[in-house]
This record gives sequence, structure tokens and C-alpha cells, in this order.
Amino acid sequence: RAAEALAKHRLADRPYSATALERYARCPYQFYLHSVARLSPREVPERVEGLDPLTRGSFIHEAQFRILRSLRDQGALPLDSARLALARAEVNRVFAEVEHEYRERLAPAIEDVFRSHVDAIHADLLEWVARLAEPEAAGAAFVPTHFELAFGLPARDGHDEASRREPLPLAAGVTLRGSIDLVERRGRGLRATDYKTGRNSTPARLRLGGGQTLQPALYAMALEALFPEDEVSGGRLYFCTTRGDWGAREVPLDEITRGGVRDVLAAIDGALADGFLPPVPLEDRTRSECTRCDYLGVCGEGEARRVANKVARATAKSRGTGDEA
Repeated sequence: RAAEALAKHRLADRPYSATALERYARCPYQFYLHSVARLSPREVPERVEGLDPLTRGSFIHEAQFRILRSLRDQGALPLDSARLALARAEVNRVFAEVEHEYRERLAPAIEDVFRSHVDAIHADLLEWVARLAEPEAAGAAFVPTHFELAFGLPARDGHDEASRREPLPLAAGVTLRGSIDLVERRGRGLRATDYKTGRNSTPARLRLGGGQTLQPALYAMALEALFPEDEVSGGRLYFCTTRGDWGAREVPLDEITRGGVRDVLAAIDGALADGFLPPVPLEDRTRSECTRCDYLGVCGEGEARRVANKVARATAKSRGTGDEA
């Protein structure tokens, strides 16, 4: 009965988001609780003072989407120095709009704290458009074409016109759903960009991060499925804030990346087929995944130690994420 229940969650049989799949490398049991059992943390109302990271990220993404869409509709993309004044005016207009909406929704308790948070976002948005307008090598610039390009998600106001309701079955062996923040074109070439608003802790030579960073590669593959007549160069993470130090990570869509994605997906799908999704958190030099996991209340303290001896060999086999990933 357990095998039958898990069978409907195989990667080709139901849609997954890239971020859900990334949970497996951090802890197979976390992936199970989130993506199969579909447990979510209980929401506890809190007094809003500033902006938590999730709300801050949503604020920035919403503002960026509206700014880019407006600039595209005015024929002002790609940005250059001659159009920078227009872009700054759009930032100021959209920022005031989004700030008002978030203020109405959150009703912040301490105005000075909230003001300091949104002022920092305003400064980052102005810096973001200034960097978009910086000159690049002649003929090398990518031109933004689609914003919030969604697939497999319920339709909502703000999704790009080219979005589709159906999830995407990829040749790599997964049915994918999600939304690409930005699609850029250079000639017949396309690139998927995902905006990040937190700190950049990714390695300089990023591929898949051992299965923890699948988004750039999977979104590039999604572009291949959506635009089969074009060439997709790869995916990119752009840490578009001062906090992220304006860093970018390019992941080329080559055979190495494709092979790594297939290996990671095969490991996850194999774990679902075998029913082997134990609590084995990823650990680095500073902390265990347990310290930041929403499901610590389910496992309890020390769960990883309790199962370590029993599952060490099977876990290594099931993860299947070699150096190439």
C-alpha cells in the first residue's frame, strides 16, 4: 500500500517545482514531508515591524516585474544611458505603488523600522536599473523579452502573456511547474534568469550545487520545451541587491549539466520508487540543515544521529549525486 501511495508522486506522474526538488539534497525526509505529505508550518500571526526575508523578496520581485513590463511597453528595452532617466522615473512610480499596497496589507507597528526597510529596497531598485543600463560589449547584450513566464501554475494577473496553464514534461524525466522571473534573448539564443534577493552563498563555478541548486538548469530546459525553435544557452541566478553583492551565476546548458540533472532526478525518483526517504540532513562546516528546517518539530532533536548507523550505506546509494552534479 505504501508503494502504491508513493507511485503517484513519481517525477513524471505529477508536477514538481524546482525548489521542491532541491529539498531532496538537503534532506530526503524534508522533501517527503513538504512535497509528498504536503505539510506546511502553522502560521502564527506576528506583529509586523520591518520586512522578513520572504516578504522583502516578494516586494522586490513585484516591483521589478512591474518596472520591466512598463519599460517594455514603452519600447525602452534594452536599457541604455539615454533611457536611464525614464527607468529611474518608473522605479520611483512603481516603488510608491507597491509600498502603498504592502503598507495597507501589513499595517506595520513601528513606522521608522518599516521605513528603513523599504528605503533600502528603493535604493536597490535604483541601483538595479542603473546596472541594467551599463554598456556591454558591442552586440553582446541580452534583451529582456518575457517576465514572470509561468507554466503549470493557476493563471493570475501579472503572468507573462506567453505563460501556459499546463506543466511541462521534460526529457530529463520530470514534470515541471514554476515561473521564470526573466527570459532574455540574444539573436536566436535564450537565457532564463532567476532573481535572488538574499545573500549569495553559491560556489563560483556553479552547476547544480550537489542537487541543491537545480533552478537555473531546469528553467533552461523549460525554455527549450516552450520555445523549441530557439537555442537556449543556459540559466542564471542574479543576486540583484546590495545584500547579494550584485553577483551572478551562469549555468550553461551543456551535456555536463544535462547529465547531472538526469542523475539527480534519477536519484529522487528512485527514492520514491523504493520508499526510502529517511531524515538524513545535509551538514556543512557551520551547521546542519536541521537548524533551519521547518519540520524540526516532526523529527525532534537528534533524529539524524538516531538513524545514521542504519541508513548510511543506503543513503549514499540513494542520493546518487556525484561530483559532476
